[in-house]
Amino acid sequence: MDINQSLKGKVAVVTGAARGLGLGYARRLAHHGTHLAICDLNLESAQEYQAEADNLVDGSLEATLESHGVEYLLHQVDVTDPAALQKFANSVQERWGRADILVCNAGGGGDFSRNLPTDLDPDSVQSTFERNLFSVFNTVKAFGPIMKEQKSGKIITISSFTGVTVLGDGHGSDYATAKSAVSFYTRYLAQELGPYGVTANAIAPGFIATGQFTERLGAADPARLETWRSLAALRRVGTPDDVINVVDFLAGPGSDFITGQTICVDGGIVRGAS
Repeated sequence: MDINQSLKGKVAVVTGAARGLGLGYARRLAHHGTHLAICDLNLESAQEYQAEADNLVDGSLEATLESHGVEYLLHQVDVTDPAALQKFANSVQERWGRADILVCNAGGGGDFSRNLPTDLDPDSVQSTFERNLFSVFNTVKAFGPIMKEQKSGKIITISSFTGVTVLGDGHGSDYATAKSAVSFYTRYLAQELGPYGVTANAIAPGFIATGQFTERLGAADPARLETWRSLAALRRVGTPDDVINVVDFLAGPGSDFITGQTICVDGGIVRGAS
C-alpha cells in the first residue's frame, strides 16, 4: 500500500532535479501521483530529464499520466537568480494555483581538498554561498508566499552532515559553513511559517553513493572511500534511496507535526565524530 497516497494531485517543486538525488526525489513523488514542477541550471541537463521523463515511474510518461494523473512542468532556472526563480514560481502558480511541497535541492558540492579556514578565497566563498545558501533563500522567497497564502505546505531543504559536525582537518570549511547556515535558516523558517500551517525541515546527508560521488571520489580513490565507510557507525556509505525515503516521509502526512529539524542521514557519522 502507498502510505503517501494522499500526495496524489498535490504539486511538488524540486530544484536541481535533472539528475542525481534531485531526479530521485522527483521520481518518488511522481510515483505517488504528485504533479511536478522541476528545474535545473543546465539546459543540457534539462534535456536529459526530458529524455528520461518516460521513466518518472514504471512505464512510459503517457502511461504515467493515465495511471497516476501526473502532470509536470520543466524550466531551466539558475537558482542564484531571484528573478528567474520568481518567474518559475509564477509559472507554477499559473499552472496549478498552488505549491504543496518544495524541495530545495539545487546546490554545489564542496571541494574538500582545499579551502582551509585560514586560507579561504573570497571569490570561491562567494560562489559556494551563492550555490548552497543564497539559492535556498531565493527559492523560499519565490515559493514561500504561495504556501503562506494557501496556509499549508512542506519545505524540505538539503543541508549536509558537514554542516552538523567537523571531520578531518577543516578542508571544505566554506561549504560546511554554508550548509550549517541552511540548517539554521530552516529553523527560523519553521518559526515564521508554522502559524500558516507550513513545516520546514532540513536533511543532512552523509556520504551517498550517487553516480557523481562514485565517479569523483570512490573510483579514483578506493582507500578514501573505505575510510569514509569506516567513519559511519553502519560501516557503509548511503544509497540514494536512504535519502529519498526521508524526503518522501517529510513530504507526506506522517511528518505533519515535525518542523524546524535537521535530520542526519549519514549512517551514524555525526554520532561517531569527535
